[in-house]
Amino acid sequence: MINGSEPVAAILLAAGSSSRMQGVDKQFLELGGQPVFLHSLQVFEASEAVDHVCIVFSESNLEAGQKAVKAAGHSKVSAMVAGGARRQDSVRRGIEALSGLSAPPQWLIVHDAARPFVDESMIISGLEAAQTSGAAVTAVSLKDTVKEVEGSAVVATPDRDGLRVIQTPQVFRASTLIEAHEAVSDDVTDDASMVEINGGSVVVFPGSYDNIKITTPEDVPLAELIYARRSGQPTDPAVRRWGIGFDGHQLTVGGPLLLGGVEIEFDSHLEGHSDGDVLLHTVNSALLGAAGLGDMGSNFPSSDPSLEGIDSAELLAISIDKVRAAGWVAEHLDATIIAQRPRLSGYVESISARIAQVVGLGTDAVNIKVTSTDHVGAIGEGLGIAAQAIATIRRS
Repeated sequence: MINGSEPVAAILLAAGSSSRMQGVDKQFLELGGQPVFLHSLQVFEASEAVDHVCIVFSESNLEAGQKAVKAAGHSKVSAMVAGGARRQDSVRRGIEALSGLSAPPQWLIVHDAARPFVDESMIISGLEAAQTSGAAVTAVSLKDTVKEVEGSAVVATPDRDGLRVIQTPQVFRASTLIEAHEAVSDDVTDDASMVEINGGSVVVFPGSYDNIKITTPEDVPLAELIYARRSGQPTDPAVRRWGIGFDGHQLTVGGPLLLGGVEIEFDSHLEGHSDGDVLLHTVNSALLGAAGLGDMGSNFPSSDPSLEGIDSAELLAISIDKVRAAGWVAEHLDATIIAQRPRLSGYVESISARIAQVVGLGTDAVNIKVTSTDHVGAIGEGLGIAAQAIATIRRS
């Protein structure tokens, strides 16, 4: 509590659609062995300044989020609710959930769960800064020149000394934020904008360039690097590298289904020039990318008749040899299968074992996850299967 008398609550937003993550729910993307959103939650849980936490999940990940929080055993989580259509709707639901506490919070901290590198200093600095105006946002200076354009023509070059990149956490006196939400219904990009529109004053406090928001697959390797550096792992690209793979294939009537080198009894199979094993293709692509060796298309072109119907495990083994010849060795694989059907949870262990065997890793270094799109899109209609993978390699 501020000055020992005013309760402080954090609203952790984990309700985004992850629309730019190619089918992967970024909140449950593993970072350092645990879901991204738990990294932020741990910071607020450990903070002496925070009394309560409300986590706002999407409807689709609410149950999974509740299970993960329960397993982690965090005591400050007072509520977990489903979010709304817009970011501001999700924040509003968090406010409503916290209003039912016996001692409703006088200060609210709003933070994007996809920013896993928030720290205690930001929380304290934000609470201190908000004392003057009732609203404060974390910000960093621009490193690059900014141009204002119309179409493709530059019309102005603003002085970047007066510009800031705004992050979260954002801190508000509860009454200030509630009034802004009641007064503003237009779409906004953050809560500070609502306070500004409502005539309130917002101040900034120092953020961090580490405080990135995971939004696209390209952000994941950077997050891994930041996490590795903060946890004392080697981050020199000359020592360790990361690569991302993604692939998707159409399902065609007639089984069996090959996935991760494992034959699965099913009424359809995946189309492809080889055997269509989308997971092995994804892992292969991630490893080639990490080693700077191109992609599946350049290494195994579909125009090559000798590759027609080939076992994808053979292709992966060839790529492993290329990676090793380039002076690298696989260290860890994390992959997600995106499929509405069939149900694959019972095959995860055998798939992990098969991939570990081909790549030459222990099974503890191969993590396979399964998710669906909740009946959204072609995959949700059961028309195909996709996969995404992150490969970690190190100098041999």
